[in-house]
Formats: sequence, structure tokens, C-alpha cells
Amino acid sequence: MEVGAVGAADAPSEPAGERSRHYLRLLLALLLPAALFDSYDSQLRALLLTQLKASFHVGTAAVGVANIPIGAGQFLAFFLVLRADRVGRRPILLWSILGYTVCTTLTAASWNLWSFAAFQFGAQVFVGAEFGVAVTLLAEEVPAAARGRYLGLLLLFSPAGAVLGGLLVAVGFLHNPLGWRAFFLLATVPLLVVAVARRRLEESRAYLAARRAPPARRSWREVVAGAVAVWRTEDRGRVLAVGVIAFLQGVPAAGLIGWWTYYAEHQRHLADGLAGAFFAAAALFSMVGYVACGRLMDRLGRRPTAVGYVLGAVACAVVTFQVADPWVMLPFLLGTAFFGVGVAPVLSAFATELFPTERRAQAGAWIRNGFGNTGSILGPTLVGVLGASGGLLGTVGNAATVIALVVLPAAAIVWWALPETARRDLASTGPLRPRSTSPGDGGRPGRRSTARGGAGSPR
Repeated sequence: MEVGAVGAADAPSEPAGERSRHYLRLLLALLLPAALFDSYDSQLRALLLTQLKASFHVGTAAVGVANIPIGAGQFLAFFLVLRADRVGRRPILLWSILGYTVCTTLTAASWNLWSFAAFQFGAQVFVGAEFGVAVTLLAEEVPAAARGRYLGLLLLFSPAGAVLGGLLVAVGFLHNPLGWRAFFLLATVPLLVVAVARRRLEESRAYLAARRAPPARRSWREVVAGAVAVWRTEDRGRVLAVGVIAFLQGVPAAGLIGWWTYYAEHQRHLADGLAGAFFAAAALFSMVGYVACGRLMDRLGRRPTAVGYVLGAVACAVVTFQVADPWVMLPFLLGTAFFGVGVAPVLSAFATELFPTERRAQAGAWIRNGFGNTGSILGPTLVGVLGASGGLLGTVGNAATVIALVVLPAAAIVWWALPETARRDLASTGPLRPRSTSPGDGGRPGRRSTARGGAGSPR
């Protein structure tokens, strides 16, 4: 398998037309596991939290703190995503799935909480890189008119990992001879199959067109300087704005998902099978949210879709963690999943469409692996510490309710700081002006969003 860097001789001066529908469908199929396994381990940690505590003999606060080293793997993934701007998208996708397979398999052999955290740290390094590069590659290869739909379909498979885990718990798979360890071993065979199949991937033609010469070897000082290069460009305002949104969304999303099963079993006294069934139903409903988000952001625009999803997620989450009756809770749990998890396609669109090809992977790495991952680490940690019996808020339900409110400022940032990017041609690297809804454009998204020149960072 060839995983070397792309040379100048391999790069055409311009992409030659659009990819065929057949290749785009193949590309989507080969990238789907990136979304599926991006959340698979984290959803298992949420579903199996009670069993992990019992197996490792630790308390609620310790499990919350363990999310820090686990989530730190996404920070290291940041540097692997950056390499995609130098060696190409394809090599990162070929190697990352192999590394993830090894670390997921080793997780099943964990002997205490901190060995579990170490193996999951490694898994997060590789799956974080894989997912970030997969989104970038798909956004670059799919025509602008269909990009939202394809991103929605890719991200649709992220909740599918939670559906699978929840169904396994609901049907009693947890009572197998290996217990929670068998859940991680199940992933090994399909991961190896995908690793072989991915040899059919082709390099992004947008990347090939932007790459004019072979990448030179760089010192670590140059690598670090390159990692912060985007902050010295006119894109820094957008990186900061989208990054803060990703952080604010990551705190409640990870915190509420990570602790809901434990909350349902211990505070609302649901049996583990029923809690697993509820979890699977919510994950399945979040897939509907993904599809709806992909279609709405192409039809209505990125900004109104993002704002609507944020407000819907907050309203449903607060009720979910405050009502006592499980059957009253269920529809609001479904709503929380629909809006809170289903918002991912529009956030991924902002993280790719606002930036030129030569800085797209780097900007996305800062947004997802930097800001977004910081929120994903902080959310479960805060719920675990604040919701412990001796914590400030005393119960997981109260802690989750407070954490759910954190995402509210993200709606204001989307509306006031970001331009509309619907139907933007990613070959255009000119700066975008914030969207205007003057009578001349009829308020339709995308009419003014492709303007070149003018404003630098969004105002």
C-alpha cells in the first residue's frame, strides 16, 4: 500500500471535472466507518459506566477525571490532521484506521481505570485524525450543491455506533463471559476489513491542485510554527468563532451523553436493559436529526439551521434531566438527541467551507481537535465532579441541567459572527462577507456568500 507524500509530478494544475457518482458513493462508503467509530468508544464508555466503575473499583468523580487523559488523545490527533495538508488526505486515512484497530483491541485487556484511559487515549488519537480528515476529503470531492447531503450521510453513521451499543445492552449482550470487554473486541474484524478496502481511495483533487511541490522535511520548531500558521492569516477570526462554537457545543453534548445512562439507572432507577433501549432509541432518532440537518442547511442555509438546532437542544435537555417519569422523559431525550447530536453536519460545514484548501485541514484541526475536544473533555468531567454526592450540585441530573445551558451563546455567535456558506464553491479562496438579506437577494442563503474581496474576518 502506497502511503507516501504527493509529488509535484503527480499534481495536475487544476482538478479535471467532477468525480463520477459511482466514485462519490464508493468514497462515502469507505469513509462511513470514520464517523461510526468516532463515537463508538465514547458511547460505550457512556453505556458501560456502571460496569467500568464496578470492574475498576472507582468512584463517580474518578470516572469523570479519567475523561481528561482519554480526551487528550484528540489533541495529539490535531497534529496528524495537520499532516493531511502536507502528505495528503489518503495516507492519513490509510494508517489511522490501523492504529485505531490496535488501540481498541488493547482496551479489552485493561486491568485498571488508568490502563483503560491509556488505551482509549491511543484510540482517540487515531479516530480523531481519521474523522477530521474524512470530513475534509468528502467536502473537497463532493460538488457544492450536494455537499450538505453527503456530509449529513457521513455523520449519520456516528450515532449508528451508539445505536449498536445500546441494542447490544438491551438484548443482554452485557452478560457474556467477558462482560464489557467483549464490546471492544467486537470492533476488531470490521475495522480490519475496512483498512484493506480503503486502498481504493484516491487523493483529493483539490489537494493535488493546491500542492505545487513535494513537502520538504521540517524541524519540530517548523512543525510547531506551521501548526499556528492559521492564526497569522485573515482566517483567524473565523477559526476563533467556529472554534468557540465547537467548544460550547462539545461541553453539554459530551457531558450529557456520557452520563445519561448512569443517571437513568441510578437516579431514575431504570433497569440496564431499559436504559440501553432508551439510549439506542435516542441514538437512532439523532440519525433523523443528522439527515434533517443536512437537508435544512442546503435549503434554508447554515446559520438558521444551526441556531434552531442549538435552541431545540437546550430546551429538550433541561426537561430530560429534570422529569422523574421515564416515559415522560423519553420524548425529550429523543429531542435532545435530534438537536444536540444532529447539529453536527452544519458545524462540520462551517469548519470546512469557511477556509481555503491550503489551510482547510489546519483550521478544521484547531476547531475539532482543539476547541471542540476541549469542550468534550470538560463536559463529562464537570458533570462527574459537580454531580458526585459530595459535589457542588449533588446529583448528576442537576449537574447535567446546568451544563446544558452552556451552549446558548453559540447561537448568538453563529448569527452575528459567521457568514452564510451555503453553495459556496470550495475552489474559491476569497474572503466571505457576512450574508445580507436585502431585498435584492430575496433573503436566500448563498446569493451573497460567495463574494470575493472585501471583508476579511467575519464581523
